[in-house]
Amino acid sequence: MELAQRIGRSARHLAGWLLVVALFYSPWDEGGTSVSAIRHLNWILGSVFGLWMVGTLSLNVGRRREGESYEGRQFRSWTLLGLTAVLLLLGWGMALNARAIFDDDYAFFLPLSAPVAAAPGAVDYFLSVALMWRVTALVGCIWVMASLSQDERWVLRIWWAIGLAGGSIALLGLVQKATGAQMPFWQTPEEGEGAVTTFFASYYYHGNAGAYLNLALPAVLGLAYRYVTRSANPLARALWLTLSVIIMVAVASDTSRMGQFLAGLMVLVLLAIFARKSFRSLRHLEMKTALLALVVGGLTTWAVVRTSHLDRSLGRWERFRSSWTQDARWVVDRIALEALPQAGALGFGPGTFSVVFPTFLHDVDPRDQASWLFLHDDYLQTLLEWGWIGGALWGAVFFGGIGVAVRSLMNKQQLALWYSRQQLFLPLAVVALAGVALHAAVDFPLQISSIQLYVATYLGICWGSGRWGKGKAEKLKVER
Repeated sequence: MELAQRIGRSARHLAGWLLVVALFYSPWDEGGTSVSAIRHLNWILGSVFGLWMVGTLSLNVGRRREGESYEGRQFRSWTLLGLTAVLLLLGWGMALNARAIFDDDYAFFLPLSAPVAAAPGAVDYFLSVALMWRVTALVGCIWVMASLSQDERWVLRIWWAIGLAGGSIALLGLVQKATGAQMPFWQTPEEGEGAVTTFFASYYYHGNAGAYLNLALPAVLGLAYRYVTRSANPLARALWLTLSVIIMVAVASDTSRMGQFLAGLMVLVLLAIFARKSFRSLRHLEMKTALLALVVGGLTTWAVVRTSHLDRSLGRWERFRSSWTQDARWVVDRIALEALPQAGALGFGPGTFSVVFPTFLHDVDPRDQASWLFLHDDYLQTLLEWGWIGGALWGAVFFGGIGVAVRSLMNKQQLALWYSRQQLFLPLAVVALAGVALHAAVDFPLQISSIQLYVATYLGICWGSGRWGKGKAEKLKVER
């Protein structure tokens, strides 16, 4: 029915625009690290998934009643469905069958009567349930983005949203450095507390800021390339050239060494990927466009570098040689490895690392017994919380998405049916995910909700790419 189709299209469009809002909102709300920021993001993503479900069901019902097929732009993946269903079943099963609640005041586990005594359960009910709400919302985000990406218009909209949000965070961080801010958003430290030395922009920890900037960096550079090498609005060219310079200077200004290293590596990879195409495009570049690029890039670089305190960032590299072997993270990583056999196949429960890990630190130097909310290795923390079965499922969702994207890019027949924006954006998504995958080996970016949101968005694009061009292919068959 026409009404059902109208409702379906409206609901899906609203879901897409609400996802755009989430991409802007989450990094600006304390980097998505506070309890309130996580709760708000969960509600937004839950609404996104609900609207998408309403839209999808309405479109299917309306077209079936009219006898039309709705296969062209519909996303389906039995592999992703199986992986995410088992993952959610495992996580919720552990959370709802929890064996205890951790008492922070007395550092004691209060036993609970598990619904299924013979089945395994998490060591803390509240922490596991809280994380599973977030995991469920993020899994929904992957599905929504995979579906939206079948429409090339939404690919560009999400691309712009990631680029603009990342550029705005980069600009915020540089302005704060230029003005000598002591805390994010120019807050004043409480009496008796010093300035926060590890923050950048809205992130209290520079490592998370670096990981976020690196997720946005390929999108920003890709948009600059897109609008410089084609006939486009001069304002769009100036915007993305400016944001490209700003985000690269922001990465250099942020004191995360791993973030800087990976940013340089990603830029080299992108240059290698697009070198031949760039050379062909730049040969036909208009003189006024080239001059605009030089002027905008030069002025922006001069203005930003003068005020961004790059000397502090470079100073951390000078201290790296003498300090890296004494970093406490290597000590706790070794302890985490030794604890893996006790985690077993299903782990201690989603989100329980902060209450479980201190029980393994009794024989460690007191200086290393700080409060470890996260391990500086996302892979080890995932294995401790989810076990090797859950870890394998997460790995299949993450690296499986990258694999689908790479396979799609290597299929020349399928690639020929894509729009140019899809051909350009998918390699950028793969590079961004590869960067955060490397960063996760020495830090905890995948524990931060705003970064998780961007990773889920990129994964949705990667999984969705497996069906790109199918609508065109079916249309061509009908016409023949």
